[in-house]
Amino acid sequence: MKVMARILALIALLALVVSAPVLAQSTPQPPPKQPGTPAQPPAKQPDAAAAAPAGQPPAPPVNPEEEAAYKAFFETKDQAAAAKLGEEFVLKFPMSRYAEFGYTKLTQIYLSTQELDKLAVVGEKALALNPNNMDVLTIMCWTTARGTRSDALDATQKYDKAEKYGRRAVELLTALAKPEALTEEQFKKTRDEGLSMAHSGLGVVQFRRQLFTEAAAEFDLAVKLTANPDPTDLFLHGFVLKAAKRHAEAAEVFGRCGLLPGPFQDSCKKEQAENKKLAETTLTPPKP
Repeated sequence: MKVMARILALIALLALVVSAPVLAQSTPQPPPKQPGTPAQPPAKQPDAAAAAPAGQPPAPPVNPEEEAAYKAFFETKDQAAAAKLGEEFVLKFPMSRYAEFGYTKLTQIYLSTQELDKLAVVGEKALALNPNNMDVLTIMCWTTARGTRSDALDATQKYDKAEKYGRRAVELLTALAKPEALTEEQFKKTRDEGLSMAHSGLGVVQFRRQLFTEAAAEFDLAVKLTANPDPTDLFLHGFVLKAAKRHAEAAEVFGRCGLLPGPFQDSCKKEQAENKKLAETTLTPPKP
């Protein structure tokens, strides 16, 4: 799926962005390995308490079995095999220094395989370890919003959660400082893709709540901040603009949607024509 490919590319880019010192704790990365050293740590480890930053608990001790299990999980390319290794790893080593990264990687795998129930479980565990994990916040906002039916018994609570995830992701991404490793163009693309995904999730939340003015504002940002807008975002953006009687804008958005192959293409073309006619006969309300 093109949407999933865009999201997974975003995850890879965000991993590079947040490796900068200014936000090194935002998303977990495997500790850097010195050239020529084995994956296992040397036999003699520095005292964990002495090595821990002031005010933080010491890192759990590392053993060769844990290192080998982590390495196998991290390096496995097959998604099903990686998921199995990851679940085994976090179960066997719940206090591992790699626990947050393990849950983050599992979140990414389950996004790719569309196993949203499993994604929700591991995503919550990742956020319990680090509430500022931008990859997971963005994914959890997007998947919780899209994966929750409005008639579900817990819909209100899940939409509230999705909004909380999305607002925090937007806050963190907006405040993100450019690392030296990226050009200005690379950084802007990375940040804007993340913001687009978060605003997409927030737009769906407001759409489900039938808050169409608020949804239109979120979808407007979602489609502007990416070079390849999601057809679902375009369709829903056009729908909420139509509901707000902003027919000229709706016609323009439906026109863009109608150019993209997929399940919405024919509907978008029809909506474009209809909203063009409505724009000629309906008084457009002022923009909020």
